[in-house]
Amino acid sequence: MNYSKQSKLARVVALLQGVTPEQFDSNETWYYDETDNVKHLVLLPSKKVNAGENTCFVLGGIQAEVVISDAELHTALGKTSGKELKANKDLKGCFEDILRKDTLKKMLELIDTKGWNIHFSMVQVWYFAFADIIDSINDNIQLSFPLKAVLYKILKKYPDDTVSHLGKYHYPNIADKDKVAFLAGLVDIAQKFLKSQPNMNDVIITHLLIGLLNNAKAKKELTFIQDETSDEWVTWFSHFYITEITSYPNKTLVLDTEKQVEKVISEEPIEIDGVAMANYRFEDSSNPMIQVCDYVVSILRKYAVFIDRSLNEVQGDITKFEAAQLSNFKLLNKILKRSLDNSPLYFHYTTSIEMQYNINQLMEKYGT
Repeated sequence: MNYSKQSKLARVVALLQGVTPEQFDSNETWYYDETDNVKHLVLLPSKKVNAGENTCFVLGGIQAEVVISDAELHTALGKTSGKELKANKDLKGCFEDILRKDTLKKMLELIDTKGWNIHFSMVQVWYFAFADIIDSINDNIQLSFPLKAVLYKILKKYPDDTVSHLGKYHYPNIADKDKVAFLAGLVDIAQKFLKSQPNMNDVIITHLLIGLLNNAKAKKELTFIQDETSDEWVTWFSHFYITEITSYPNKTLVLDTEKQVEKVISEEPIEIDGVAMANYRFEDSSNPMIQVCDYVVSILRKYAVFIDRSLNEVQGDITKFEAAQLSNFKLLNKILKRSLDNSPLYFHYTTSIEMQYNINQLMEKYGT
């Protein structure tokens, strides 16, 4: 499949966002793993969705030109050689729990000592699922991200209401006859949210959202949430992998084996300007660099869940950290800040702007 336009657009957008041509075009090696890969987000016959409201898909890992052997990795983490290292065994628990773990400390120290950069594409799956609602009712680009953030917050707060309502109308394939009822139901959930007394900014944006939802009842069509596949909130995740491959033709991408994605690409080979892309390869997770990425994406996902709330709440919990937790938290933010300073290209979000704001604020406070 020809991705020439998408590749050129990715470069233009990156340069407009402050990435330098040298950063974009440099021949670097990026290693990847993924977590919370639910493949897609769908309403099941049981009338439940296949992924909860805190699902955060992270595709990423480290940028590194100097690699280490499996034996070196085991030694760095204080592990006995021979067994493949797995983050889901070493980093059990929530973000606060893993901050206490010596394995986390050793992994962060390894990344820091080697000077590796962390890179990621982070997707709040429920946020991504609802973004098309805002794009269907709002024409003001400046308001788009605040509106998406508050809608995500509203629908995530009431997951049972959300699943029931969207399922009733086979979102994102809303029939013409159901448009008004669908929008009215979203208004009801938003008004319920207002009664919970959120902060003043949320109140203002929610009132604006309710106004747009009511006004949209008169629209001829809801462009992005009609004539789509019924009950498929987010399509197959393979496009996130393809976006990485097509966006960075000059980089070498080493991805963890993902059979479904490999099958999609084999059936429709990726081409740019008539040339088959050869900037990527899939390798088994026994590759020690991919094992490092396994830990990185696990840490990032748990961090994303931890900060997916008001910054005041997050900072309140940070003040309760024990010495070891705070030390590891600072080291994580030091690495993140260094990575972002080296290249804005390393961080890519499909998330609420509040999530991005929180990450940036915490990097500035704890990463220096």
